[in-house]
Amino acid sequence: MEQQQAGLVQNLFYFIQERIPSDWTTDPGMAVLFSFFTCGIYGLYIFYKLMERRDGHLARVANVVGTSMALLREKAQAADQTDLISQELAQIDILQRQIYDQSRERGAVLWLVLGIFTGIAIWIGYYFIMDDMAKHDELEARFFTLASAALAKMGLAGQAGAAAPNMPDRNFALYLLLSLFTCGIFSFYWLYVLVEDGNQHVEAQVQWEDFIYSALATA
Repeated sequence: MEQQQAGLVQNLFYFIQERIPSDWTTDPGMAVLFSFFTCGIYGLYIFYKLMERRDGHLARVANVVGTSMALLREKAQAADQTDLISQELAQIDILQRQIYDQSRERGAVLWLVLGIFTGIAIWIGYYFIMDDMAKHDELEARFFTLASAALAKMGLAGQAGAAAPNMPDRNFALYLLLSLFTCGIFSFYWLYVLVEDGNQHVEAQVQWEDFIYSALATA
């Protein structure tokens, strides 16, 4: 059992370190500025990177959740504490399935090609990025909160913490209408918030991932 736990710890460390390539960030102001001065060409690159970040981040987090929960169950079973955290485990199981289902790849290359040849596909892609990341943000916050509670009950961490979603609630229909009525000018602002919202999300979860890894790996 100790060997199995050691393997899970190594896997968890790997998936957490994968945030370096998957959780891409960039300066939103520079992204908009370069897009404006290149007549939208650089914006296509940013659109590609945003969709790629969406796919990579969701897939990586699904692996982090799955591996950390497998390790948590192993530790709970070894310490005869499975019943102690049964309520949290039951809720996490539901979240884990939802996170896994949402992690299906949309395909950055496909959406880039559609955007180049149709134009309107970029705004549709913006909707998927915005909506997917907002839903993921809520699921992730609930997972971190439940995992923190379970770890605290088992004595693997201190007082349980509560993670809060940090993605703003943005109205796709309003953003689309404003982009249409301004002949695409508003879409530069839309691009800005997509970059910035994603930046804030991936940066905020670093402390939670490190907290879970520290609690599970060092105990």
